[in-house]
Amino acid sequence: MSRADLWNKRYLNKTDTAPVLPAELQRQLDSLAPGHTLDLACGDGAAALYLASAGHQLMAVDFAERGLRRLQQFAADHSVTVESHRCDLNNPDELRGLGRFDNIVIVRYLPERLLLNMLPDLMKPGAHLLITTFNQEHHLQSGFPLRFCLQPQQLIDQLPRLTLVCYDNGLLKGSVFDSYLFTL
Repeated sequence: MSRADLWNKRYLNKTDTAPVLPAELQRQLDSLAPGHTLDLACGDGAAALYLASAGHQLMAVDFAERGLRRLQQFAADHSVTVESHRCDLNNPDELRGLGRFDNIVIVRYLPERLLLNMLPDLMKPGAHLLITTFNQEHHLQSGFPLRFCLQPQQLIDQLPRLTLVCYDNGLLKGSVFDSYLFTL
């Protein structure tokens, strides 16, 4: 079974209910001013739907076609517009034609070095990058693979072209999420 098949399979048995973003993640997203926003690894759209309803012009990107189809259905159901694009984030050059953004969000996904290095090229001057993803506590609570969890302060020095605005180490408060907010 291909990697694409594995990702698409995860949506087969999901209900027809739109995904809901945890309140903790909503608070993180609320730090972004509405604008042209890119949601990377969007899945079936929890963050994209939330941001679109808050006035953002959304471009949502994911590898799973079924997830993107679900996102489009949920967007129609909620009367919001979300443009979507299928892209393999392991080949971030596929993102180059999407334009430049006021905000980039990555929620519940740990970007690899190649993708991280490319993100500033997708940002307008003054743009924000918000990365909020699982930390080691998530691994301890759920058995989620540790290799997909952030280590404490892992991204602080990983984006030298960006300025770190805020870092929230969720481990200090028992959260399963760490968050980084950068600006260009």
